[in-house]
This record gives sequence, C-alpha cells and structure tokens, in this order.
Amino acid sequence: MTVLVRIYDIGSLVAFLGMMGCIMIEVFSRNIIHMPTTWAEEASRFFCVWTVFLGSAGAWYRGSHIVIHVLRSRLAGRAKLFLQIIVEILTAIFLVSVWFGGLLIMKINYPVKTTALEISITYFYLGLFLGVTGIIVFHFNAMGETIRQLKGSFASSGEKG
Repeated sequence: MTVLVRIYDIGSLVAFLGMMGCIMIEVFSRNIIHMPTTWAEEASRFFCVWTVFLGSAGAWYRGSHIVIHVLRSRLAGRAKLFLQIIVEILTAIFLVSVWFGGLLIMKINYPVKTTALEISITYFYLGLFLGVTGIIVFHFNAMGETIRQLKGSFASSGEKG
C-alpha cells in the first residue's frame, strides 16, 4: 500500500508543480510582456483537478480528511465497530457510485474537446477516476481491517461471528 500511496503523492506533486508552472507562465506573459497565453489557464485548471483528486487518495489513506466523529467518540467496543462498519459500507457504496459515474462521464464526453488545448474533456475526468480508484482501494483495505477487528471482538468474548 505504501508504494501506491507514494505514486499518488508523487503524481499529486507533479500535477501541483505543473499547475504552478502554468500560472507563473500566464502571470509573466500577461503582466510582464503583455501577451497572454491561450492555453495556460486551461492547463492550470487541468493540473488543479489532478492535484486535488490524486492528493485526496493519499489523504484518504492517511485519514487526513475532515471527520465529524461526535457519535463514534461516545461509543466503545463492539458498538463502535458496528457503527464504523456501517459508515464504511455506506461510504463504499458512494465511492463505487462516483467511480462508475466517472467512467460514464468520461465515455459521454470523450468527443468533446477543450477550447485552448484541444484535448478531450475526458482527460480532466481521468484525474477524478484515478483518484477515486485509489480512494476505493485504500477504503476497502481499511474496511478489511475493521472487519478483522470486529471478528476479533467476537472471538475474544467467545461468541461466534
């Protein structure tokens, strides 16, 4: 898993550097030489999308996203694990829906080209698709750990699960 997280982190960093490079080119060409580019703004938006979704996958792995855990913090033991697995199942359903939606929107928008770069809009959505793919992998890995903990709680109390 750490290798996959490293790939997502490096991809996010490269996309961020690409975005910053495009912005610097646009600021320089617009304000210093007074010849704005036609492509830099669109390219920076492209890199921004990739930065956000690749970075989100790494953040998901680390548990760095904002979490409201008022109810979970008041529970303990098996009740806490049951709540956690229910939330994880609902989250998995949402993530898989986004993944399939990303595939569908990529297929539908493949013929549509961007204005300045003249590349398929699908490449913008590919960042979403790859980011959510990583999130799903990391999420199902965490779900497996929660299920093992839940089974362990039954085994330690002598009940069958």
